[in-house]
Amino acid sequence: MINRKEFIEFIGSLRLKELSQESVISYTQPILEQDYKSLITDLVNNHEISFYWSQPDEAFSFFGYKEIFFFPLYNSILKNKLLNDLSKRVYSNSPRKLKHPLFVGGIKFPSLKNDLMWKNFNPEKWFIPKILLLKINDEFSITFNFLEDIYSLKNTDDIIANLTADLKYKTELSNDSEPVPFEKKSPDFEIHNWSNQINSALEKISDGKLNKVVLARYKDLQFTERQNILSLLQRLEENFENCYMFAYRNGDSVFFGASPEKLFKITNGFIETDALAGSIPRGTSKDEDDNYTEELLQNEKNLAEHKSVVDFLLEQLTPVTEKILFDSQPSIKKYRNIQHLYSQIRAKLKQDTSIFSLLELLHPTPAVCGMPEAEALKTINDLEDFDRGMYAGVLGWFNLENEGEFIVGIRSALLQEGFLRAFAGCGIVAGSESLSEFNETELKLRPILSLFTNETINKS
Repeated sequence: MINRKEFIEFIGSLRLKELSQESVISYTQPILEQDYKSLITDLVNNHEISFYWSQPDEAFSFFGYKEIFFFPLYNSILKNKLLNDLSKRVYSNSPRKLKHPLFVGGIKFPSLKNDLMWKNFNPEKWFIPKILLLKINDEFSITFNFLEDIYSLKNTDDIIANLTADLKYKTELSNDSEPVPFEKKSPDFEIHNWSNQINSALEKISDGKLNKVVLARYKDLQFTERQNILSLLQRLEENFENCYMFAYRNGDSVFFGASPEKLFKITNGFIETDALAGSIPRGTSKDEDDNYTEELLQNEKNLAEHKSVVDFLLEQLTPVTEKILFDSQPSIKKYRNIQHLYSQIRAKLKQDTSIFSLLELLHPTPAVCGMPEAEALKTINDLEDFDRGMYAGVLGWFNLENEGEFIVGIRSALLQEGFLRAFAGCGIVAGSESLSEFNETELKLRPILSLFTNETINKS
């Protein structure tokens, strides 16, 4: 797999005596599309830590496998110092490419609960993968990241053998497996319990303690066979090509989904972020769909929910940006089974604004938490009977050029061998009605649950 001649030339160009033991060596070479697909197929179901990301509408995807380095749980200032120090010790043969990830990972939602089902995921983790498979448009490449201490091996052939040893993993899985009925709660109980939660939240809103809180539900499935995560992701890509497909694995746990919500993206010193809040179903015909769109654009409850997210983003970004451009009125963003109010915000970042500080500023947003944040978090922890874990958390990537992209982990599920838990939430504000909000969460559960049933998705 490794081009021996180019690899030896790259290794020879390094001043090995000047490398510290903490140095990161990064060797990249092009590969064929068939090799890219074959390697992902072979590796994605392994129990090693890995990270899959795909944006079909932008022809950009990657898969990071295993880890060689990760950030300790420091605050943003210490993490940024560590990143700056590390940037002086990374040696790469790759020409600088936009969208070339170095670190991948994510952050959990700040829950006070601590469910064992999330034990394989750290509260926050950003790691350098040992192997990175990358697709940009029609170009495919593989990157081997390794630490300086690999030079303790006897010769170049031993180094190459060590780097490529992981490429030999392969597993055979069934692509399809119908779920076993697994109803821990009856539908009537779910609706009754949900109504109690909504009413409790509305009391706080009425008392002036809250402006908005996002409450979530889950549904569980069990399977007779181990699932093929790549097959599930490919089916999501077919139905939701304008979403972000992701799968964050560690051990026997995989958190995956098709998120429509970008937290933020940084390129060339500019930050882009989206406000995506307020929703309504898609219609079964163009006329019905247009009527739903018009209803959403006029709905005061949804407009207020959307405005709270826009106001939060503007308030948080103002101290760290020089000029902010944003949509004065929301537009509509349509997905296969749902449509949302949508506003885009773009701003030039002030110098020395770090990715870590932006993550602290913007996560969690009112779109998945509420306002004021502290009271919304308290309400979520009081009313929800489960640990959100990575659900409504952050997933993404970044590099040493202060470029990166991050999404909110919604339209998602946790898969553990033969067990799956799918999540969905909705924003509760003054005027919310429990049955309507229940139906909204049912709609948001469909992208995941439809993978395991014959239910079709609106493709208009």
